[in-house]
Amino acid sequence: MSTRSVIRHVQHAIGTHPRAEVTVTSRCLDGACPWALEPTADLKAADEAMMTHTGRTGHPTFARTFEDVALVRRLELNEGRHAIPPFPSEEPQHERAAR
Repeated sequence: MSTRSVIRHVQHAIGTHPRAEVTVTSRCLDGACPWALEPTADLKAADEAMMTHTGRTGHPTFARTFEDVALVRRLELNEGRHAIPPFPSEEPQHERAAR
């Protein structure tokens, strides 16, 4: 008897996890300027910090990094998964295995 596979197309959607925050970090790109912004979820405060740095130094260019937790969901009707999955544990996997 031969093995048979069935492959079907399943639609998915991706977005920011509803229990997550978007965080931003930034650093000045002007030469050797060491200015950097620590990660923050306050996007308005991050913008203000960059504008303040520009006002004090004249440095107008920054690299910004935005980070979020993505959640992928299947878009099937009646899939039976209405609950939002929890965040993964922050504990490294090798430490969990040692317990």
